[in-house]
Amino acid sequence: MWYPAEARREELAQQVSFLRAHREEVSVLLQARAAIPVMPAGVRLLKWNLKEPPVAIETCAVVTDTVRFAQSTLEQLRTALAQPRRWVGWTVPQLIDRRVQVGVCVSVEG
Repeated sequence: MWYPAEARREELAQQVSFLRAHREEVSVLLQARAAIPVMPAGVRLLKWNLKEPPVAIETCAVVTDTVRFAQSTLEQLRTALAQPRRWVGWTVPQLIDRRVQVGVCVSVEG
């Protein structure tokens, strides 16, 4: 794309050069980010650092697929926040705690 302002063209050219020079690092970062699901409305991701399975959950459970567990509890959290009267098996605080136990920290706004 052509920009009439020379300073903006130079800035964009520098950014493109930087991205080309760090192509592998950018690719790894984007692939890692793609593995993190979108947070429900009102939920802010604080940390995504999944533990290696198996992970023992305090409520007498062992998680052998932390990615699937994190995604399923995120979906339960999304439902619990969107439909507070619908029972998803756990309260919002319990769902947040279960995620922490596998290495994912979130906060609920409001």
